[in-house]
Amino acid sequence: MTLTKEIQQTICKAEIQKGNLVAENLTYFFTGELDVASVNKSGYVSEFEVKVSRSDFKADAKKRKWQYYEYCLQHPLTTRARVSNYFTYVCPASDKPIITENELAPYMGLIYVEDDGILTIIRKPKLIHKYKHDIVKLITKMLTVNNWKAYFGAQRLTILNREAKAAYDQRAIEKLNESFTHLPRI
Repeated sequence: MTLTKEIQQTICKAEIQKGNLVAENLTYFFTGELDVASVNKSGYVSEFEVKVSRSDFKADAKKRKWQYYEYCLQHPLTTRARVSNYFTYVCPASDKPIITENELAPYMGLIYVEDDGILTIIRKPKLIHKYKHDIVKLITKMLTVNNWKAYFGAQRLTILNREAKAAYDQRAIEKLNESFTHLPRI
């Protein structure tokens, strides 16, 4: 098992103990793949991004995801449902930290994972927005995406993500949202 997978499972166990619903490696449309997503009873979504090396963290900063997050922060009323309520980086604890607090955006949290699996909260994440996600709709989307990945590979998701690659492309966003309006209600 890889170090990333071990850390993901450690986060999942901690979130489940809090009574939250979790998913690993979830592809969530405009923001890409979430290493761990956690939904609490209130409908708030927390995203945990695992980084196991300094170069991995540096490469993450170049992703389009952060441009989209910035866009969402500037336009909260129209985009809030598409990003998590909280965002936290998680990395192994070491003498020379992979990530330090001063490298993070003000809303980001930071957790170090000790060798024995103990999570040390370095900085708690700040609430990005107060929009409460519809838990049934969110879980339906999570299950649908995971089913697509399991049975069709990433083909369907790749097509949808390419269509919605630019978060500013309203037609692609509408087409993506339309693909979920036909899902059965639970």
